[in-house]
Amino acid sequence: MPAPLPLEHATERGVGTVVLLAGSVGTGKTTLLAGWARDLAVRGDCVGWLAVDREDNDPLVLAGDLLGALRSALAGLEPDDDAADGGVLAAGIGGPVAGRALVEHLSTRAARAGRDVWLFLDDVHLVRDPRGLALLDLLVRHAPSGLHVVVATRADPGLHLARLRLDERLVEVRERQLRFGLDETRELLVLHGLDLEQRHVQRLQELTEGWAAGITMAAVSLARGRDPERFLHEFARSDHAMSGYLVEEVLAGLEASTRDFLVATSVLDEVTADLAAAVTGRDDAGLLLASLASDNAMVGSDPDVPPTYRYHVLLRSYLGAMLEASSLERSRDVHGRAARWYAAHDMPGRALAHAEAAGDLGTVEDVLQHHALHLLLDDRAADLDAAVRAVADHDADPTLTAVAALTSLALSDPAAAAAQLVSLTSGPTAPGSAAGAATPAGPGIPVDRLLAVGLRWLGFVGGLPRPSSGKTPPGVGWVNPLRDGIAEELSATISTWSAEPLAAAPAARGPAGHAQHDLVLLEQLTSGDALLGAARFEEARTAYGSALTTARASGHALPALQAMVGLASTAAGQQDLEGMRAWSDRALAAAAGTPWAGSPRLLPAHVLGAWGAYHLLDAPSARARNAVALELLATLARGPVVPEALPADAVAGRADHVLGDPADLGPAAFGGTGPDSPARRGIEQLARLVRLLEAHLDLESVGDEPGGRHEVAARVAASAQQVVGASMTDAMAMAELFAAHRLVLVAGFPRLANELEVLCAGTPVAPEQLAAMASVRELRCGDDAAARASVARVWGRGATPPTLHVAVTAHVVAAVLAHRNAQPTVAQEELVAALRLAAPQRAPRMVLDVSPEVVDVLAVGAGRFGSLEPFAGTLLEQARAGAIDLREARGDVTLSARELTLLRELPSLLTIAEIAAARAVSPNTVKTQLRSLFQKLGVGSRRDAVAAARRLGLL
Repeated sequence: MPAPLPLEHATERGVGTVVLLAGSVGTGKTTLLAGWARDLAVRGDCVGWLAVDREDNDPLVLAGDLLGALRSALAGLEPDDDAADGGVLAAGIGGPVAGRALVEHLSTRAARAGRDVWLFLDDVHLVRDPRGLALLDLLVRHAPSGLHVVVATRADPGLHLARLRLDERLVEVRERQLRFGLDETRELLVLHGLDLEQRHVQRLQELTEGWAAGITMAAVSLARGRDPERFLHEFARSDHAMSGYLVEEVLAGLEASTRDFLVATSVLDEVTADLAAAVTGRDDAGLLLASLASDNAMVGSDPDVPPTYRYHVLLRSYLGAMLEASSLERSRDVHGRAARWYAAHDMPGRALAHAEAAGDLGTVEDVLQHHALHLLLDDRAADLDAAVRAVADHDADPTLTAVAALTSLALSDPAAAAAQLVSLTSGPTAPGSAAGAATPAGPGIPVDRLLAVGLRWLGFVGGLPRPSSGKTPPGVGWVNPLRDGIAEELSATISTWSAEPLAAAPAARGPAGHAQHDLVLLEQLTSGDALLGAARFEEARTAYGSALTTARASGHALPALQAMVGLASTAAGQQDLEGMRAWSDRALAAAAGTPWAGSPRLLPAHVLGAWGAYHLLDAPSARARNAVALELLATLARGPVVPEALPADAVAGRADHVLGDPADLGPAAFGGTGPDSPARRGIEQLARLVRLLEAHLDLESVGDEPGGRHEVAARVAASAQQVVGASMTDAMAMAELFAAHRLVLVAGFPRLANELEVLCAGTPVAPEQLAAMASVRELRCGDDAAARASVARVWGRGATPPTLHVAVTAHVVAAVLAHRNAQPTVAQEELVAALRLAAPQRAPRMVLDVSPEVVDVLAVGAGRFGSLEPFAGTLLEQARAGAIDLREARGDVTLSARELTLLRELPSLLTIAEIAAARAVSPNTVKTQLRSLFQKLGVGSRRDAVAAARRLGLL
């Protein structure tokens, strides 16, 4: 930090600048003051220093020390005026008149210096006497423009700081500015001759929270050859220098009862007055905490009402070691008290942690019975798993067994979950059995409903078992709900959600009410997943919408995010581009600033949001979001988190190579996935969509360069060969094939487009979609008759209306055909029909990329689109501004990899025999490849082939 300068506003008003340097013990205040003093002296200013001590509570002593500091600042500039100094002190400092006389005397002497004078007052927090504080307040308030005061303190002194701020005279340097950043921590270590690994520097930074004294003491110890890993693990508890510093500087000045209070409350991450009172039994806990925070004794507070306090991590760790060393029984007692307080105040996660630390299995089981689902929904599955294991024997309790199964699913262990669910369907405690009916099942939570949630969840990630008894438990269908029984199983539940006020009402009071809400929320999320996997999009939308309402009403942030991602996914399945964009944006906005902002759970939102931006012709946003999606896919692959970690052939049906064993991901929480589960196929589908969008964006980047266009088109065409086996549903496979077909046409390769149509003929692609694809190819190839016949086939079936994309495509093709044949009325009618479908979805690309000629139809019809005029005008404006590439691509040259390699050898002087020898093939083979190459390039000689390839950008 640079040395301070006089504030311009203060100087203009003829008053001095005041600098407040406030920070806890060991933050480097004195070191910073010394650096400032040195720099100010070099600058030519006068510097005086007073190290305040407890004797300065006597105002007469303080006045003398202030005069001494000023004399040292002015040494050599003027002779000491001992008589005047003595006269001021003899007058006494007992009242404001005498105090002002001292300030006037200091000001007069400073003014004679002819330069800025700085008085550095260190450790001002030691002045507690009101008369001493009043004297300092007079000094800082009435110092003239040439006299500046720097106050260093652990806690804000009793000065009128608010008035100084209003007068724009105050410069404040606070604790947060004194903390070392990561680079500063590394620099300090280097000064001690240490070159630690990045992870060790990061760990030390986190452990000390940037506390300068802690970093310095760690550096001194490590410089003696200590092992960094072991040292950092034991730093706060065992390092003698740190322990001594904490005792001498922080704890020694406290009363024994206050130290005991700190030790007892050190088990708490955050401390409130009520919680501290419950743990220590002290009814003055709030006053004591406020006093510790005001003294800045490594105790901080936030501005909330009531305030929450937090101990510095090193102090807390040291105090915790003291607690454990003094009495294990007392340690368990304070943990137990904390557990009971947290449980009573509906904080199950913290209650569980303290109950485990106290060894209180009764409280652990009670928390599990009442709050297990709450913890699961709040992404605390690891804590939940440890607690379930800690309970002696949960197998006898069906509720805890069901909780264990759900926890296993959240932790990506479907095999364990399957075994636990099977155990619920056999034996004396099976749901529906006489003994099972008599077994307590938690606070009003039916085990059958927990079992159904587990089965739906397990069905989504793959691997539904059959009950070992061969019997079907009441209320639970054992057939895979994604294949045969989903409608029957879920329709009644969905209608209940729609009519039941539970989802919209605030959570009922008490643990049982919370548990009921949490169970409903899990049912809604898992049902949404199951329905999405079965392509029952409208029902999935209902499930996810209900889940979002329930999550918001019960305060669950993560399930709300999952529901929004699910709604974006269902909108995509329904070709609702506007809904897809909106829900993706909402999910990503809601995730910002949360622990899940960079989670793979949000992968669908990034992917679908990127496609939404692409359809809006916003290529920069699409590319940015797609880049994030690539990073998340790399995270799932457990490889380097960089886009290059995903090979280009990931989209070509080899997603296993990219994704490995996917971890928790999806519209709702689910764990490890089976090889053909909806969850696994959903992840593969997202990977393919990312690569397909990357290809679309790459095509825009290469412009009119034929070689680049050929590479992109060939990549997409190769990927399409595996689309049916890799896609999650037939609808998604059709959508991907449709997009791939459009890309290769835009790239200028109708031959590849025709090959994709042949591929589609043997897949579940709808006939009307195949006809729409053919119509675009035929239109771009100039075969108007064939294109017109294909459009007729789009509408020929009549029974099922075509999808949005197919319908818009057919109308636009018809409009362009009519325009070519001088039928303006028909062209206008067809284009209006297309715009009427595309406008609500804000889908300009869906219209514009059918054919470059659509711009001509838009221009001719301008002013005659009625309510659609704004959308039509936007399309025309975007097209003319170059937001979409409307150039007809040159050439349809599709070369194989061998032909491309051979083409690169043609400019050389090698003979055919020499080329054959280099390629380890016969000359006849080379001649055959040359004939094929010449035919594709439309040439008859080697020289012409080279010239044509250069014109096309292939060489």
